[in-house]
Amino acid sequence: MRLPGGAAVVTGDQVASDALRYVGAGYIYGGPAARPGDWDCSSFVSYVLGHDLGMALPGGKWGAPGFPPGSHGPVVESYASWPGAVTVSSPARGDLVCFVGSGTSGHIGIVLGSNQMVSALDSTDGTLVTPIVGYGPPGAPIVYRRLVGAAAGSAAATVGAAATGAQGYAPMVVALLLVAVMGAAIIGAAALAGTGVALAGTWAVSRLARG
Repeated sequence: MRLPGGAAVVTGDQVASDALRYVGAGYIYGGPAARPGDWDCSSFVSYVLGHDLGMALPGGKWGAPGFPPGSHGPVVESYASWPGAVTVSSPARGDLVCFVGSGTSGHIGIVLGSNQMVSALDSTDGTLVTPIVGYGPPGAPIVYRRLVGAAAGSAAATVGAAATGAQGYAPMVVALLLVAVMGAAIIGAAALAGTGVALAGTWAVSRLARG
């Protein structure tokens, strides 16, 4: 099956399986993903989607000016507001998990299953599989995004044309959607505050211990 424009369908299983190939690779903050391990959390995602699977990236595509491997390219906030993905409340294998924030206040990984992700975590641990809860910056809203052109699990994609690089939503609509998503995420975070505060300590103590 192919999407309009001739792009091949990618499944969530393919996204997750491809990402798992890089467990044990390194981490470089701001790395442009010129090669495996030369990446941080968001350029790792760009490598999997753009380099390996030939999918669009927020605002463009792999190899274009300003994109990997020549530059770092999209960051966490880019993926959190990207029209090439839709926000979902129940994440599935191959979805993106965005801890929305700038720089070290944000993080992104690829969902593997219930409370499990693969991500380029930091310079000490590199690229690895971890729980989702407790392995992002404390207080960062968590937003799950399903790629348009990659359906959950092994089901075939049937919507959109993100795999061809189409950017079909007006910026104002995108901004409003992000505000709504972040508001819902904050409400959800408040409801889980008792558990979340304790688990967030895992991230904070770990980062402090590493200097």
